[in-house]
Amino acid sequence: MKGLAGIVLAAGLSSRMGAFKPLLEVEGKSMVCRVVELMQSTGADPVVVVTGHRREELEGHLAGSRVKFVHNPDASSTQQLESLKLALAQLPPECGRVLVSPADIPLVQRKTVERLLAEEGDFIRPYWGGRTGHPVVLSARMIPYVLRYTGPDGLRGTVCTGSFQVRDVPVEDQGILMDNDTPADFQRTLAYGRSRL
Repeated sequence: MKGLAGIVLAAGLSSRMGAFKPLLEVEGKSMVCRVVELMQSTGADPVVVVTGHRREELEGHLAGSRVKFVHNPDASSTQQLESLKLALAQLPPECGRVLVSPADIPLVQRKTVERLLAEEGDFIRPYWGGRTGHPVVLSARMIPYVLRYTGPDGLRGTVCTGSFQVRDVPVEDQGILMDNDTPADFQRTLAYGRSRL
C-alpha cells in the first residue's frame, strides 16, 4: 500500500475567536500539536502544516515536531481549499492517501482515524450524530481533481465533480464535530475534554 500523508490547515486569521486558534491549549497541549501528533501516531508521513497568519510563531511552536511547512501568503483573502491545494502540491509521488484536518479540531480519538483508514474509497469522512466531520481521507486519485478545481463549495464541490467513491463512516466520537471558531466553541471543547477524563 502506498504511503499516508497528513495535512493540517492552520492558515486562518482566527478572527471570530479573538485569539490564535492553533496555539490555544486543550488539556495542556496546543490544538495544532494535538492534531499533528494524532496524524503521526496513525502513520502519516509527511505531515504538512499550512501556515498563513502568524507564520513565524506557528513554525517556532512546532519546531522539532518533524512536520513540513507550506505557507499561504494569501490566506486572508482565499478559501481553505487554496491552502489544501498548496499542501497537496508538495506531497511525494508515492503518497497513496491523505489525512486532512483543520488545526482547530483537537479531540478526535485515534481509534476514529484508524477506523477511517481501514475503509476503501476516494473520500472518506467520519459520521456522528447525524453529521459528518473531520478528519477526512482523500485517495491519491482525487488529488489532481482538487488541484484543478476552481468552483464553489471547496473540497465538497470537488467531490461532486467526479465519480468518486464516497464513504461516510459511523464512529462513536463526538470530537469529529468539535471545531473551534468562537470562544463559546472553545469553552464547549474544554468542557467536553474534561468530561472524558
